[in-house]
This record gives sequence, structure tokens and C-alpha cells, in this order.
Amino acid sequence: MTAATSAPARVRVIRLLRVRDGMEAEFVRSYEGVRAGAEGFAGHLGEQLCRSLDDPAQWLLTSEWADLDAIRRWRTGDAHRTLVEPMNACLHDDRWTGVFQVRETAPR
Repeated sequence: MTAATSAPARVRVIRLLRVRDGMEAEFVRSYEGVRAGAEGFAGHLGEQLCRSLDDPAQWLLTSEWADLDAIRRWRTGDAHRTLVEPMNACLHDDRWTGVFQVRETAPR
């Protein structure tokens, strides 16, 4: 499979975030709103929110989607923009987002 011939079956969005000091509770509360909105969206498969043990201001957010089209529809929709505004207000600007193809591996 190549990117030019077909879209990957599943994709994972990974966001590395830095939460502003004192805004952790608001960040988690607003993330829960985004997660609840995504749960009802066609193609959304799941979420994880992780906080660094080494740097409590650093968080990792991942979401898994049925395909690239599903995440594109979610990210360009009006509901997404409205839901993520409060969460993004809790963040520093030095954040990173990537979209990756999911390939399952099994132990041998």
C-alpha cells in the first residue's frame, strides 16, 4: 500500500502538549468535553491522555480513527473547533501534532 494508491486503514493522532501552570484541572475538564464529542463522531475509535512523570507540564494525547478521512472530517468540523478552544487556551504554543498509520505487531 502506498499513500498515492489508498488511505491507511487506521490512523493515530499524537499530540505532545505543554499545559500552563495552574491550568491542569481546566485542561483535563476541557479535554473531557473534546473526548465526549469525539466519542459520538463516526470513525472515532478511542483516546488516551497521559501525563509525564518527569515533567508534569508535559502531556501526551492520542486518538485513534478508522481512517484518514474520519480524522479529517472531525478536525475540519465546526463542533471540533468549538470544543478544542477551551482546551487549547490551557496550552503553551510549543505543541506538536502528528498523524500516523497504525500497524499492529504481535510478539513472535
